[in-house]
Amino acid sequence: MKHFTDIQNISEYYDVDLKHLLINIQKYEEVNSDKIIKNEPISFDFYKISFVNNFNGFIQIGNTNFEGDNGVLHFVEPQQIYTCNSTNPWKGYEILIHPNIFNKHFTHKKISSYDFFSYEVNETLLLTKEEKISVGNLMKMAWEEFNNKDDFSIPIILSYISTLLNLSDRFYARQFETRKKLNNQLSNDFHNLLKTYYFKNTNSEVQQPTVQYFADMLNVTPNYLSDTIKHHSGKPALAIIHDFIIEEAKRQLINSTQTVAEISYHLGFEYPSYFSRLFKRKTNFSPTDFRKSVKSI
Repeated sequence: MKHFTDIQNISEYYDVDLKHLLINIQKYEEVNSDKIIKNEPISFDFYKISFVNNFNGFIQIGNTNFEGDNGVLHFVEPQQIYTCNSTNPWKGYEILIHPNIFNKHFTHKKISSYDFFSYEVNETLLLTKEEKISVGNLMKMAWEEFNNKDDFSIPIILSYISTLLNLSDRFYARQFETRKKLNNQLSNDFHNLLKTYYFKNTNSEVQQPTVQYFADMLNVTPNYLSDTIKHHSGKPALAIIHDFIIEEAKRQLINSTQTVAEISYHLGFEYPSYFSRLFKRKTNFSPTDFRKSVKSI
């Protein structure tokens, strides 16, 4: 697997001119298409935004297949392993952004705060006709500014990118809604796994349930799972997991004679103090005070 530490390395690999050390905007039509559409797994230390205007590959999300010529927008974060395969040369744009560029140039929202950069390829944004036009126009303006740059160009380009990322948040919300049936199933599967977590993990090595654990079980990324759950319930997955832990803790405090420390270990906490802090934050009671209050009724 190839790993690229900076934009200069990857520019040399794809045989493209390097115009800036911390950012590059390229038309796919101007790049060696064989390397772009059929490459080996790669990773890099910067962000990538890819807009394919003539998507001609195949993506499967759950039991829903997507094939056609819709626009596709996908995002890759530093250190993520990335592979793309297609049958025909792509048309569209690619933006590479090194995080160091934000040390000098101000943006309204840090790029690292957008969860969708950690989504996998099967969680790609599939654009509607109108969205495809909006993204294409923004990418074109950023590309034109990049190729006619002066002292004002980089802040202007970053402004275009900031607008693109904010629009992508909106587009993902639309995609969650239009794929409601599929995402409802994902949400249901998550809740079913959560309900049975402690019944299936009864050994002494039980650990706290995590978003990563359920994401692995459901073959999605943690951020995608959390965003899907939040879209449907109003709460991110971690908050729901914590609510579940507290309800299970209440059940054990009421129905068992085990100590608070024993219960905390059975719930997967390494240190009882961590459990007590979470319990009090969620209920305004310490586990001991909660037990006393219930027994006094």
